[in-house]
Amino acid sequence: MNDLNFSYKNIWFWILFIVFFSSGFVFFKFPFEFYFHYLFLILLTPLFIFKIGFPNFIFKLFFIPFLVGLVHVALGNNLFFTFFKIIGGLFLVTLFFYYIIHFYEFDIMTIFIIYCKGTWVLCLISIFQIVFYYFNFKAGYDFSWFLNKWGFVEGGILGFRVNSILSEPTYLATVLSPSVYLSIKNLVFKNKYIFNRFQSIIVIFISIMTTSSVGYVGILISFLLVTNTIRLRYFIIGLLITLITFSLSYTYVKDVKLRADAARGLWLDENFNINNTNNSSFVLYNNLHIAKENLSNYLFFGTGLGSHETAFKKFTLTKSLIQYDFEFNIKDGNSLFVRLCTETGLIGLGFILLLLVKGFIYKVDDDNKDLFYHHLISQSIFVLLILVLIRQGNYMLNGLPLLFLMYFYNYTQYIDKLNKIGPEN
Repeated sequence: MNDLNFSYKNIWFWILFIVFFSSGFVFFKFPFEFYFHYLFLILLTPLFIFKIGFPNFIFKLFFIPFLVGLVHVALGNNLFFTFFKIIGGLFLVTLFFYYIIHFYEFDIMTIFIIYCKGTWVLCLISIFQIVFYYFNFKAGYDFSWFLNKWGFVEGGILGFRVNSILSEPTYLATVLSPSVYLSIKNLVFKNKYIFNRFQSIIVIFISIMTTSSVGYVGILISFLLVTNTIRLRYFIIGLLITLITFSLSYTYVKDVKLRADAARGLWLDENFNINNTNNSSFVLYNNLHIAKENLSNYLFFGTGLGSHETAFKKFTLTKSLIQYDFEFNIKDGNSLFVRLCTETGLIGLGFILLLLVKGFIYKVDDDNKDLFYHHLISQSIFVLLILVLIRQGNYMLNGLPLLFLMYFYNYTQYIDKLNKIGPEN
């Protein structure tokens, strides 16, 4: 894996880098957000269709969501434009990423390495961001002058929360999570999978500097997986590291303390004052309430793709329990788990969870490098998908459909190779 020939001069690397990580810029926001990388999808997808043809499984994948969505548009549980915007966009993005996998002849390892090298570029940008911040050169750390869907977030450990060219620090922590897993693996076992020792330290450092609680969860999960066991002693070690990190952050980082205090007041004390509700904790709390109410009416199939916005307007606590009005994450639910509950019900959520469990490769013989690389890819992407379920409700952001496809094809290729080895080995 570390011996694979790789060049940043490859034009396809930069195309994929833009497709993965250019969510900080949109050409327009109405009637929908037109991201910069959509240009590549619109230009390249017809060429792929002409050369490769149309994959039938894409139609099969979207057939049931399409029917469910039409029914709920007719019932008034979803908006016509919203439904077709989401299902059309997700269909196009998934189709494009399937063609990317086909273009690389289903070589998941190569695509995975490109993704991880792309996260290294994000880390380099983050390093420059930190340096320019301390030299007080605003244009070098505040990218809002050329990225119109990007924000500078004060606070954190350094005085600001690192987010590179992504719109939020949490998004950076999430997309870095596969590389963080590999970096921890490298440092623990003195390996050089994709990253050398120095690069591994930088990747983990940048993830910590995002001051994202979701990113810290990813580090903990990665540590537990890297040990190749979930034994009690490793869990205790990981828990101790997490508690120490949280304690230090709570003591010395003001925004961490504010978020923690607000979460405790909201979830444990059920205190809905302005200090506890004007933050990300309440956003999750509110959207979970919305998903629960919607599930109680449409348990199995939800109300169709794009319908969380309609469900939000029906069930949000900002229109009943709370006397002041503010609304966040109306469209995406702040979490893929929440959004799947609302829009696809138990059937859609179960499908995704089944894919996660089925495609997870727990442990293989380290001597069989081919199978071992599938194991690395599986666990790396698994960490990211867990974090997305916790804190990213956008179906199409940062190459998410490609990561799901890679996770699936990585597992099927692993099974094929395992069967060829035979039971005697």
